[in-house]
Order: sequence, then structure tokens, then C-alpha cells
Amino acid sequence: MLKFYIVVMPMPDTEWTRGKCAFKAILYMSIEIPVVASGVGVNKDIIKDGVNGFLAFTSADWEEKLSRLIEDAALRRSLGAAGRKTVEKEFSLKTNAPIFCTVLKERLGRMS
Repeated sequence: MLKFYIVVMPMPDTEWTRGKCAFKAILYMSIEIPVVASGVGVNKDIIKDGVNGFLAFTSADWEEKLSRLIEDAALRRSLGAAGRKTVEKEFSLKTNAPIFCTVLKERLGRMS
């Protein structure tokens, strides 16, 4: 069985990447894997640096943050757990289904 302990999500800061979603980060955060991602686009909105993952802007950032995670299992666990909580709070079906249903009801009500 293969395992991994850190997700790496490097992206250049371009117009294209600024418009991308952070699905990869959200996916791995949901299974408590800590994420190190480029500080580009929506990554900056979802990942709170040092709280629920790490953002990297420079080569030195990448080296420092990856080294910290490699060397510190407790940090990997705490960032992973915080990432999971972020996903549950912001992106889960439990959180978003009621919002979606409300929007649908409002739209359907306007069609009558």
C-alpha cells in the first residue's frame, strides 16, 4: 500500500492559474493531508498560511515549508486536521446543500 504525507501544488502566477479553482487542495485537505501550494488565485482564500496548510511564494518558502512538514509529524497532523475542518465548514455537502436548496426554491418561486 502506498502512502503519502504532503501534497505539493506548485503553480506559476499567471492569468490562467489565477482563474483556476483549488480542487486538488480541497480534495487532499478533506482527507487530512497537509497542503503546500503556490500563493496564487483562490489558494490564498482557502489556505490560511500556517493554519490549515502552507502557501509558498518563493523558492525559499517552498524549501522552508516542505522541510518543516518533512521533519515534524505533529505539524503534518495538525495542519491536516485543520484542513479537514476547513473543508467541512466551507465545502461540504452538509454546509452547501441547504444553501443550494434555498437558491433553487427562490428561483422556482420566481418562475411561478
